Parts: sequence; structure tokens; C-alpha cells
Amino acid sequence: MDKLIAKLSTLRVVRGDFDYHLVRATLIMVFFIFGCQKWFEYEAHAIIPFIAHGPLIFWLYPVFGVRGAAFFLGSAESLFGFVMFLGYWNKSLAVLGSLASCATYVATVTIIPFFPEPWAAEAGGFPAATLPFLFLVKDIVLLAASVHLLKQDILRANPTKEMPLVKTGEPSGTQ
Repeated sequence: MDKLIAKLSTLRVVRGDFDYHLVRATLIMVFFIFGCQKWFEYEAHAIIPFIAHGPLIFWLYPVFGVRGAAFFLGSAESLFGFVMFLGYWNKSLAVLGSLASCATYVATVTIIPFFPEPWAAEAGGFPAATLPFLFLVKDIVLLAASVHLLKQDILRANPTKEMPLVKTGEPSGTQ
């Protein structure tokens, strides 16, 4: 196994920025695809249970209505995807886009504990989940990817300044 790891560690794809660019490109695609979907009436109605049970986004319906909430979210997602795309050339926009991505997935992940009937009763309940609930679970991975991208963007935007390190197990002020 050590020989395999040593060989893999010499590959250009491992030593380069491929993973960084892949995560950014994937998140951009997700934002554009999901953002565009929100402009269609069928999608505006399909996301009703998600928005209605979202502790951070429930207010969209009283303020904008069903279609307006979908337009708002679709516009925001498209904008976030565009800012993330511009992040390829502008490091400050990269950080801003990654922050927006983190905020987006925090908002959707917080729906998970409040989603009604997450377990498929016809399949015996837990661990058999309903499709709408499973749709939300993917956002945990998207949040993790967003956090990783944000870290990389901060480091790239601020390469000359040292990042403060906090030792594990010690209070942050006792280094």
C-alpha cells in the first residue's frame, strides 16, 4: 500500500489544483441548474414543503408569495453561481461566492430536522427515507464542499499573511 500511495502522490492531479477547480466548477453548475429551475412554475410548487419548513427561509412566502419566493431563490442562486464563476479571476469575489454558497447550504441543511415525514412508512420507516428528505441530505455534502472552498479561497486571497492557528484541546487565547 505504501508503494501505491507513493506513486499516487507523484501524480500531477494530486499535486496541482485540480480538486480546487473541480469543486468550484461543480458548485457553479449546481447553482446555475438549480437557479434556473426556480423560474418554472412546477418548481415553485415543488419547493413549497422545503421553504415552508425552513427555519431560515420560511419568511419568503409571506413576503413574496409562492412564485416570488421561487424567483427570489432562483435569482440568488444564479447570482451566487455567477460570483463564484468570477472567482476564477478575482480572489475577493471567490471568497464572496464561497461565503454565499456556505450560507445557501446552511439555510437548506437547517430544514432537515424540521422536514415532515422524512421516513418512508410504506417501507417500514427508518432508515428508509422519503425522496424529498433525501433531496435535502445531499446539501450536507454541498455545505462541506462550500466550507472547503471558502477555506481555500481565503488562503489564496491572503497568501502573505499568516493564518492564526488554534491548537486543539486548548482555549484559543492560551497559545
